Amino acid sequence: MTTAHELTENEYLATMSGGMKNVTDTAGGIVDIWEYASNFGVRMLLSDYGFENRIIEAVYENSSCTYQHILLFGLRENVYIVVVVDMQKGEIYGHYYLDLNEKYGLDESSSEL
Repeated sequence: MTTAHELTENEYLATMSGGMKNVTDTAGGIVDIWEYASNFGVRMLLSDYGFENRIIEAVYENSSCTYQHILLFGLRENVYIVVVVDMQKGEIYGHYYLDLNEKYGLDESSSEL
């Protein structure tokens, strides 16, 4: 099993060079993200339903096509575990806990499902 590596904010932001493009509809499977997600440190951050049903919310790729960000559902609304894939090495670089509620001051109780 691949060892989990939680990225710092600086490591995460460095993988976004030149902006990110949504490639959810065209992205191919470069690596097995679910084996990585099975690591206890990652698994405990994920939604049970999303993990058990292998649901990917979105896939983004940076402008130089060197990194993909694969968004998996976290335990709360607007919270994602972003698995960052190094496309040149064909391996997972690490993961980042992205809480949009905290980052943008969203009120998860006011959003409609």
